[in-house]
Amino acid sequence: MGLVTVATVPSAAYYFMPDIIRRFQTRYPRVRVKLIDSSAGNVIEAVASGQADFGISFEMSMQPNIEFLPLVRDPYVAACRRDHPLAGKKSLTWHEFYQQDYVGLDKTSGNRNLLDKMLEHIIPQRPSICETRHVTTMLGMVEAGIGIAAVPAMSLPTIAHSVLTHLPLTEPQVMRTVGLIRRRGRMQSYVAAELEKLLTELYRAV
Repeated sequence: MGLVTVATVPSAAYYFMPDIIRRFQTRYPRVRVKLIDSSAGNVIEAVASGQADFGISFEMSMQPNIEFLPLVRDPYVAACRRDHPLAGKKSLTWHEFYQQDYVGLDKTSGNRNLLDKMLEHIIPQRPSICETRHVTTMLGMVEAGIGIAAVPAMSLPTIAHSVLTHLPLTEPQVMRTVGLIRRRGRMQSYVAAELEKLLTELYRAV
């Protein structure tokens, strides 16, 4: 039996990691995969401390002993219910987004910090209906009809969802770069390197 530990932000793993783990287990049925799903800061700390073999997160300020390998550019989109009045639109500007009832992220969220930086010139016309710490919780709020939400496209279902849909967010288009996080100088086990290779192949095919 072997073990590979991966630290990951939930928004980069919620719908994507199950397929990767399924494929990995087909190749290595005797190897267990442990996921540490947490905030971007905690993902970096888990990799830096050696608690995780490697991590999956988005590009941000890193510790000196951490290296970041970019894999894919991930745009932010407006998630809403299929029966929402906006669902038929082709796209939504950020100004239009902030005129709606929306669910936001609190200031401890790495996604919130990235959006605040990229949208500092846009002042929301109203506060959020509700704030959460994780994107996955936001999607639950959207599904329940609380409001719409700005989420990374990668956090959404990869196949058609019975309730949720999404619209591109424009003016400006905001992207995050998702990639692998490694501790410099760490020697990976063979199975950890194989899972990292599979992740790299599949993320770059998104």
